[in-house]
Amino acid sequence: MNDSHLPLSFSVPKTATLDTLEAVLAIARRGGLQLAALELDSCASKDTIFLNLRAADPDLLDLFMARLHNVIGIADICPMQQKVSRMHVA
Repeated sequence: MNDSHLPLSFSVPKTATLDTLEAVLAIARRGGLQLAALELDSCASKDTIFLNLRAADPDLLDLFMARLHNVIGIADICPMQQKVSRMHVA
């Protein structure tokens, strides 16, 4: 079975990182997506989160991206060409 992958990154204010990440992962879970990888890069004013999600149906990934744009506090949503590979979640 070939799953479709969605590697992406987005930025959040440091004060809302955990709450925002919790909301994003809940959207993914409710949408039937699986978390393949997660990475967090922190700088002075914001945190950048790198995710790699997978799904059997690529339409679920498109739906997730549409829902992601409705989460308050997320900026710089950027689908990536390569997969996130530093921290793997099985």
